[in-house]
Amino acid sequence: MRASGQRRARWASGPENRTASPMRVAVMNRMRFMNERLSRFAHAAPVAGAPDALSKPGAQAKYAPMSTPFLTALPARAVIALTGPEARSFLQRVITRGPEGIAPDSAMFSALLTPQGKVLADFLVFDDGGDGLLFDVPASEAESLVKRFTLYRLRAKADIVLREDLSAAAALGEGEAELKTVALASAPDPRSDRMGLRAIVPAGGPVEAAPYHAARIAAIIPEFGEDYAASEVFSTDVNHDLLNGIDYRKGCFVGQEVASRMHRKGGVRKRTVRLDFDGDAPARGTQVMTGETPLGAITSVSARQALAILRIDRLEAAGGGPVTADGLSARVTLP
Repeated sequence: MRASGQRRARWASGPENRTASPMRVAVMNRMRFMNERLSRFAHAAPVAGAPDALSKPGAQAKYAPMSTPFLTALPARAVIALTGPEARSFLQRVITRGPEGIAPDSAMFSALLTPQGKVLADFLVFDDGGDGLLFDVPASEAESLVKRFTLYRLRAKADIVLREDLSAAAALGEGEAELKTVALASAPDPRSDRMGLRAIVPAGGPVEAAPYHAARIAAIIPEFGEDYAASEVFSTDVNHDLLNGIDYRKGCFVGQEVASRMHRKGGVRKRTVRLDFDGDAPARGTQVMTGETPLGAITSVSARQALAILRIDRLEAAGGGPVTADGLSARVTLP
């Protein structure tokens, strides 16, 4: 336990820690060196045989280039702790994928919806090793989520606390082993096996987030705060149902009536897709077109790739016609 605590303390060596001890400086330098080593394994070249037009669902896993390994704290995230004998049971009726089955060394992707079915926030949930849970949430929504969870708690025996001493972190490749040594909780990212390890760590770790965002864009994983904000989108618009984020069979959750009706009826009109360009991708907010028909807008960008929330019904109606953004041709890959 003592050694584990020492390793966790070493993680807290971020740029805000101006008076770091020689040991912390050494660890910080080691982690920077590791990130430099990891970056050598990038595979940015397009894969031969990748489709030039609308791809079939699941094709991104086959054709997307391998992601650059990474190890980074995620400063745009915050951590909420829920503890107590009824912490899990009251959440079971509130969020889109209930935590009853979550176990140590695993994580769950879930969301809180409005009664109208729009996404208020999504999050990753970890077992804390005791009777509680640790939520990896968007930092912009952390205080609001504490208030909402407190409201939905009613008389359940559960404590809900914003843990400002903790942060979220992620790693892919060699950095996964390093991250485990400082993590209070860690698990494979439940959204995709292409996203490596997700963890809860002491706040203040080094930030090298660009490769993380490049990986999630390549894997078609939209992120709250980057690709959408509170009450803007339905779960299916941002692929929650394809990223293990909704359990339509579990029973009640806020917004279930709308979400379940959309699921039963099928015919999803919007999806988050990946766009691949021959040069640098256009800026966030750029409109995506097929001919004269608007499809949607780019929501996040990394080098030659971008994510966009598009009207796939219009895309399909165009029969695989050319797709452009700011006059540049784009290859579309569905999630």
